[in-house]
Amino acid sequence: MTLFELKREIVKLLSSLEDPYLEARVLLNSLGFSSLDQITKKELDVPEDKVGLALKKAQERRDGRPMAYITNEKEFYGLSFYVDENVLIPRPDTEIIVEKAITLYKEKNYKGNILDLCTGSGAIATAISYTLNKDVFFSDISPSALDIAIRNYENLTKKKANARLGDLFEPWDDAKFSLIATNPPYLTPSWYESVSKEVKKEPVNALINCGDDGLDIIKKIISSSVNHLEKNGTLLIECDYRQIKDVSLLLRESGFSSIGVEKDLGGRDRVIYGEYKD
Repeated sequence: MTLFELKREIVKLLSSLEDPYLEARVLLNSLGFSSLDQITKKELDVPEDKVGLALKKAQERRDGRPMAYITNEKEFYGLSFYVDENVLIPRPDTEIIVEKAITLYKEKNYKGNILDLCTGSGAIATAISYTLNKDVFFSDISPSALDIAIRNYENLTKKKANARLGDLFEPWDDAKFSLIATNPPYLTPSWYESVSKEVKKEPVNALINCGDDGLDIIKKIISSSVNHLEKNGTLLIECDYRQIKDVSLLLRESGFSSIGVEKDLGGRDRVIYGEYKD
């Protein structure tokens, strides 16, 4: 089968998707056929094993498996991250918390350490470290996720990872940080029911917070963070726009001030942050 014929078959398989031609191009890219190859080498004979693999991946995509898991790659903050079913796929909206963390670290002239809590793929920690050229600490409760985060962090920053396994702040003992950023699980079970079939392919424990309001883990993070922030340190949290008012109140009740909110790419409140005066 030629490359042109293979691409045509993939497009047919993916015809129910929004942009089957783009999907086919990306899938073939992941198998070593560049976008230029797909234009200039249409008559190239594709080995049978690659044809079979390409069609298998296309069928998986048709059935709802996210493309990032098929290609094991996702771009985030201009960097290419390895991802698989053990971690959430980094999303453009999460770049908001990275951008704000970098801005605040510079504006406040912080000199201390930075922590990424519930790191997942390590996207937040890696993007901040890469941009600031500074070590960033990170942790996760999932051993598989932490392995991926370490892989991404070390491959992209060329730095040795300061990573620990454990639940929230448990691995950090008496450590203190100038800035803590976190994108924890915050969906309620009812909100989860309405997400796309693709999102439901991602790890449930990284998405759902068992509380009815989705705030159980966020409450723990806020209450414990005060013991791990340096004076005038900042905590940044990504959450749902429906939780922002409640999270703001929780921050104030725990002694945070200078509370601010950043909107996501869709114009909805997404990131909330505050300064702890100690």
